[in-house]
Amino acid sequence: AVAAEAAPRAEPPLPGPASMLRINADTLDHLINESGEVSIARSRIEGELRAVKQSIGDLADSIARLRGQLREVEIQADSQMQSRLSVLEERDRDYDPLEFDRYTRLQELTRLMAESLHDATSIQQTLLKSLGETDAALMHQSRVSRDVQQELMRMRAVPFSILEERLYRIVRQTTRELEKQAELEIQGSQVELDRSVLERFGAPLEHMLRNALAHGVESPAERAAAGKPESGRIALALRQEANEIV
Repeated sequence: AVAAEAAPRAEPPLPGPASMLRINADTLDHLINESGEVSIARSRIEGELRAVKQSIGDLADSIARLRGQLREVEIQADSQMQSRLSVLEERDRDYDPLEFDRYTRLQELTRLMAESLHDATSIQQTLLKSLGETDAALMHQSRVSRDVQQELMRMRAVPFSILEERLYRIVRQTTRELEKQAELEIQGSQVELDRSVLERFGAPLEHMLRNALAHGVESPAERAAAGKPESGRIALALRQEANEIV
């Protein structure tokens, strides 16, 4: 017991760092495009399901009309047979047994039609149940597809801060060339954007910074004469609003 108490207690292993994997950008683009194709195919399936729902609704209306017509046939056959029997009884003569055969055959046909109508109703209910299950499965697939697409897009996202040093350097070089003083202030640099988008508007953003320094910031002497600080300030702010980056 003493030895057991003196033995050091085993500590649970610490969780290791998540393994990293390099993925070719073209491969990632292909996966994103394929996920988009999956979404398009799902939209087509949803359109077909809407058409099937409409057809099943039309089938229900047709079955209802057929049921009413069959009931009317039964009522008309019964009334005509009763009227025929009444006429024969009034004439006080024996009626032809074929009358009963025709009446029995008509009853049999209407009964068979009623059974067929019941079978069609059962098939309609089965289709409605299958359609509901298909609709639920399609909704689940839509959620999974959307999550996969978002995760793939998130894999391409990089923070805006990777451009910070480049923009600060542009401001320093331009101020030296124009003999002006200015500071660049960046807010929200932790906002993430798609890498390809960030690469595309990097050059236009540099052009805007040069224009801001050339046309929006006066020389130190002009600023001092106007009662302004000698050093100007250029502010760049980023924020995310819903699915858009402002």
